[in-house]
Amino acid sequence: MVNKKVTPTRPQSPAVPPRKAATPPKRSTPAAAGGGSTVKAPTSGRTVTAPPRPNAVTSRFEGLQRTFRETVAELKKVQWPDRMTTRNLTLVVIGMSTVLAAILGLLDAALTWAVEWLVRLPIGG
Repeated sequence: MVNKKVTPTRPQSPAVPPRKAATPPKRSTPAAAGGGSTVKAPTSGRTVTAPPRPNAVTSRFEGLQRTFRETVAELKKVQWPDRMTTRNLTLVVIGMSTVLAAILGLLDAALTWAVEWLVRLPIGG
């Protein structure tokens, strides 16, 4: 039998108190510089200028730049083989291709001979 110690439990208060629902900020007329909009913060009296939204050409160009940077970073992580390993592996590929071509050529010739032999057989008679 397992000896379990029973301790009274009491409800725990949440670690983070619940937040009050924020009201959406009121937008005023767009700011003259940069196409951003001026937003008045609801609790403080200060004015916040939102950054301008990027256009489609800018966002695509930034995406291409990010992709190029990530590709270059990944290629720097690659452990490239040395000259001797590259030569040996290239010779293995050429050799295996030659052997496979010979096997397939012989198989094709044998099947062609078998089909021609079957066609020449006399039918009933």
